Amino acid sequence: MKDSDKAEKSVPTWMVTYADLMALLLCLFVLLLSFAEVDSDSFKKNAGPISEAFNAVPSSLPSSLISNPIATLIPLDTATPDPPRRRITDHLEDVLASEIDKSMVEVIEEPNAVIIRFPGRAAFPSGNAELTDLFLPILDKISNALAATKGQVVVAGHTDNTPISTRTFRSNWDLSSARAVSVVHQILTKGEIMPDRIAVQGFADSRPLVSNDTPDNRSTNRRVEITVQMDEIEN
Repeated sequence: MKDSDKAEKSVPTWMVTYADLMALLLCLFVLLLSFAEVDSDSFKKNAGPISEAFNAVPSSLPSSLISNPIATLIPLDTATPDPPRRRITDHLEDVLASEIDKSMVEVIEEPNAVIIRFPGRAAFPSGNAELTDLFLPILDKISNALAATKGQVVVAGHTDNTPISTRTFRSNWDLSSARAVSVVHQILTKGEIMPDRIAVQGFADSRPLVSNDTPDNRSTNRRVEITVQMDEIEN
């Protein structure tokens, strides 16, 4: 017998499977390295064909060795549902899209609250706490949206720093509180929100958004804010 024939017969048969395994592992690490800088969308698009390729490996390989690379390549779906404040914000922005475009209403999402803010000039005559007819339909939209939410609703009135003293309003504290109360009364007329969910606050000029040094800034500070508090829902 030739020496070459003896050498061929002396090679164990398991070396063939071992060589296949090493080649597959090399391909795996090369692929993982190539995916290191791509975004998750590209990874997901390529993971499917790659997993199919691994499913086609020789049956002589142990199943545990096959399943581990495939599990590594296919990312788990880690998507979680939007938090309540995100859903409320999206709904309000959809319902009030026209008013938001006209700068009559603003929707602000904060870590533990969603705020609906509207300027005083849009809802009240100057120095008055009676809602305008123009704003009533907008407030009805807001009321309908609030009825579909959970959590405490706080309605707060704010003024600028221009002093006021009339027979109706002794100061800006009276005016800011009265405007908040007018908003609450209108919300409650719909009968869809329980009164124990609502609180009223009047801050006068104590919490300005901007300095009261120009007419435009003073107009910005004259506002009403409806806050849906999310702490008790999300925690």
